[in-house]
Amino acid sequence: MNMFSRENKNKGISLIELLIVIAIMAILTGVLTPMFLKYVEKSRKAKDIYTADQIARAANIAFVENQEAYEAFKTFGGRKVNVSVTHNGVTRTYDVFLIASNGTQSTNTVSNCFNGGEMHFAKTNEGKNGSGGFYAVMNRELGLSTTEMNESIIPKYKAKKEGEGIRADGRTREFTEVDRWRIVKRVDNGMMEIWVSQANPWGGYPIYRLWPQPDDEYRK
Repeated sequence: MNMFSRENKNKGISLIELLIVIAIMAILTGVLTPMFLKYVEKSRKAKDIYTADQIARAANIAFVENQEAYEAFKTFGGRKVNVSVTHNGVTRTYDVFLIASNGTQSTNTVSNCFNGGEMHFAKTNEGKNGSGGFYAVMNRELGLSTTEMNESIIPKYKAKKEGEGIRADGRTREFTEVDRWRIVKRVDNGMMEIWVSQANPWGGYPIYRLWPQPDDEYRK
């Protein structure tokens, strides 16, 4: 009996037991994976909302330090596009002027800092590439280089919005994946807003507003 008991104790796991373990692991994976992915998605959205707050803070500091830039912002009336935002279940549509962008992540020829393709915030061309005036203050506050890529500022949540963007002249193009930030000015009230934007059309079309009130897409 003792020998039989020892042999029974040393016996390995049976096929049935192995199948049960595999089945349990499959069930746990099926339950936990969606929860984990949802957590990652929410973390990315929260990171983007925080970044938008930092961009808005830096822009406001730049306006305080550079009176010329603030006056230029108030009077600017350049490139205009139509945007829509849903907040607390209510969708609003309005026009905005495209002010500044942090470049593109698809090419190394454009530095990933805030530059003014649509507007100069300084008397010299330095305001165009982020090395002077308003942009220099903004980049300094955000800890960005004006000549080097900075991956930390790229939007983390890259959702593609359904539908098309509508330019002021009525032309439309399909939305693509979010890949950059955009500072805009509302046409109706002149207020600054911070949006996540796509590479095309038109070099950074605003997709989701994150400041001052995030789109419902970022609050799910």
